Amino acid sequence: MRRRDFVGAAVAAGIFPFAARAQSGPPRSAARFADMHAHLGFRWQLGYREQMEAGGLLLVAEAVTSEGGLLRPMGGRLQMTRDVRPGELRANFDGGFRRRRQALVKEGLVEVSSAAALDHVLKERTPGLVLAAEGADFLDGDLAYLDKMRSLGLVHLQLVHYYPHSLLGDISTEAATQGGMTPFGLDVVRACNRLGMLVDVAHCTNQGMLQVLDVAKKPVVYSHGHVSAGMPSPSQGGSMARAVYAPVAKRIAEKGGVVGIWPDWYTYANLDLMADGIARAAEQLGAAHVGIGSDMHGLTRTIMPGYGEFAALEPELSKRGLKPAEVEGIMGGNYLRVLRDAMTI
Repeated sequence: MRRRDFVGAAVAAGIFPFAARAQSGPPRSAARFADMHAHLGFRWQLGYREQMEAGGLLLVAEAVTSEGGLLRPMGGRLQMTRDVRPGELRANFDGGFRRRRQALVKEGLVEVSSAAALDHVLKERTPGLVLAAEGADFLDGDLAYLDKMRSLGLVHLQLVHYYPHSLLGDISTEAATQGGMTPFGLDVVRACNRLGMLVDVAHCTNQGMLQVLDVAKKPVVYSHGHVSAGMPSPSQGGSMARAVYAPVAKRIAEKGGVVGIWPDWYTYANLDLMADGIARAAEQLGAAHVGIGSDMHGLTRTIMPGYGEFAALEPELSKRGLKPAEVEGIMGGNYLRVLRDAMTI
């Protein structure tokens, strides 16, 4: 099959949607890419749309945290500065979620919380946001609250973040005390499958990731980090402790999921090295199981201060021998595939 025919069929199937536009011209005239994990709201004064147009972003998973104002860099990693008050994590999350929804409406972005909304974004080439949670500690152990948030548009759920007393399971940057995921954490995974939500295992321990994979009925993502040859340990510091061990990444891929590579300066000192890392991950896992999670404005030391650098990865990946359809998948199509699968119930 000729590439033109292959890409046309892939677009119709919703697999490689970004091929629908020509790849020439300035990024703002050809929005095609998707970011698996970002915090554009941390620089709300720039505007979501303006930030996305700078690099041709069609879709961004905008993550809301519940530990806002409670985290500080200490000992080479982010840590909580104090114990939380009852209800504080939920209040923080609800406030952040409400502000994102207000900004989304104000800027005329599409809220992508259904397959139909995703189809609209792809057909009309109009930018959209996926409302995501970075850590599910806002649930406070109440599974029914997840149903409520799904009805309000939450569609991408990262299970844990930096809260060391999470009711869902251990976090990768602290010594494990719960043996991975808790029974409640695994119940949340099952509920996500029932509700049409994408499960994200970033920040989980590798043992916890394997436990999630054992119970998940849908593909999962590891939205932002890198693949390590050795088993990560919290003693290695924040960036290294956050990695996904190569055999675990392989399991994510085997179950249809996607591993998002991030532009962390401590991991990749420049875009060339990041492109090398993406190419290695594609070789290890298959190009259909690799994406990009920028952690935009969440990373304190990043080689991707804006989406112009995101777009610059496209030609770099092509130089490393990846085929056009593989590059299109890595630059966003792979994430959209698993997002669509998760929302289809």
